[in-house]
This record gives sequence, C-alpha cells and structure tokens, in this order.
Amino acid sequence: AAQATELSALVPIAHCRAERLVLVGDHCQLPASTLSLEAENRGLTLSLFGRLVAQGLPPCFLDTQFRMHPAIAAHSSASFYGGRLQSGVPAEARLPPQGFPWPNPSAGGVALLPSRGLTPERRDGESWCNLEEADALIDILKGVLGDGHLKPSE
Repeated sequence: AAQATELSALVPIAHCRAERLVLVGDHCQLPASTLSLEAENRGLTLSLFGRLVAQGLPPCFLDTQFRMHPAIAAHSSASFYGGRLQSGVPAEARLPPQGFPWPNPSAGGVALLPSRGLTPERRDGESWCNLEEADALIDILKGVLGDGHLKPSE
C-alpha cells in the first residue's frame, strides 16, 4: 500500500465500499510509483499510506525483520527507523555463501565490487542494462552455486 498512489488505492476502496481498511506497507522505503509527469506536477505522487501517516495516523511498526543479514539491516535501521528495526535472525545464522572470495567475510555476505572499465550502461526499452556487469554477476553466481552448498532455489 505504500507504493500505490492515493488515486490507485482509492478507486478499489470506493468500489468495494469497504467498512474497514488495513493498509500494509512501509512509507519509509520505496515511494509511490508514478509514471505520469502530469501527475507528478499536480502533486499526485503520495501514497494513501504516506498521506495518512503525514496527517498523524500512527502506523503499526513491525520492529523485527527476517530477510537480510543484520549487518545490512543495520543501515536501514539507522537511516530510516531511528535504530528501532531489529533482526530476527542472528549474524551467525547468515554466513556468506562459499564459492566467492569475500573481501570481508565478517561483513555478512556484502561485497562492493568495482565496475570501472566496464562498458557503460545502455537503454533496453524503458530500462537500463550493462552486459559486462551482468556477465560478472553470472560468474559470481556460478562460483557460489558450483560448490553445492547453495541451491538455485535458495
């Protein structure tokens, strides 16, 4: 609900004549998706979720995340949630996968790799792509998946 614009949220709400409404989302993360420059110019880029929070309706904060390594979650916690976001899985249970020469294994599977010297990005329809970066990522994934400790479905 935090990525849906007010208008795109209000139409189905009005259509079903809801007596109660529960919006699920995170107004601190990705903003509402707007593809129209005119909508942006008219101030129609706010989500209903964001509007209600801005008007003083307190959201229910889910304070525990389970999706990422605590070292990665620490950034989101500090940057967006005033340090209140906790990790439900300890760092010891989130070991970096084998098959890649991690520059800092204690960083929890985070590696910032240089891409200088690679070909520049190019347009691909409405998106951008860089085939050399994609090939580099494929090589990393082959290494990680090649040792058998991690399955493609994981």
